[in-house]
Amino acid sequence: MSIPAMLSANDINVVEGTVQDVEGNTYRTVQIGEQVWLAENLRSTEFQDGSKIKTAFIPDDDEQNLLKYGRLYDWHDVTDERNICPVGWRVASDEDWKELEKTIGIPEAEVNKKGWRGDNDIAITIKESQPDTLFKKFDQSQVNKYKFFASAAGVKLSRWYITQGMYTEFWTSSNATDKDAYNRTLAYSWWNPHKGEIRRTTISKNYMFSVRCIKN
Repeated sequence: MSIPAMLSANDINVVEGTVQDVEGNTYRTVQIGEQVWLAENLRSTEFQDGSKIKTAFIPDDDEQNLLKYGRLYDWHDVTDERNICPVGWRVASDEDWKELEKTIGIPEAEVNKKGWRGDNDIAITIKESQPDTLFKKFDQSQVNKYKFFASAAGVKLSRWYITQGMYTEFWTSSNATDKDAYNRTLAYSWWNPHKGEIRRTTISKNYMFSVRCIKN
């Protein structure tokens, strides 16, 4: 790992570095509070043992989207015991996400709720960008404050790619039911009133979403 550069954001230490996966892909990393996260979406096509991941699709099957958006995985690959993350890392759980959300300012009373949560446009602090719209202006000094670089990769369902540029959906490793698991959603589209919030919900494990890993 490279020597990190120390930044400060509202008294939260934000420490940047890098890590490689088993294929040699290099990722930015960021420490936010006590957690160390990938600061970009996972791009791996192999588990830690070198076996191939069944999903791992590039949005729109366009190689030009790989570095910007990473790959999209179904939940079965996300939770496979062979581990899709770099060695020493894991797919972030629902609890990991809740800790991040509390660190960046979502009240303790809200983190366990389902649906859109967070006030004061808290979500823009982890988004790579958030343009102003006709209906709302954002404090651009707060955009990507925590160097998380979330971007609107969209999702894949069966053969179709949808919502690119409008939403990013992150899987968590946390199971909900036989068919559903927990995820996180960020909204980007001009017409969506929840662009400043983070959604916690459960959804079919057959969707293919972006993945963020967290250091063990």
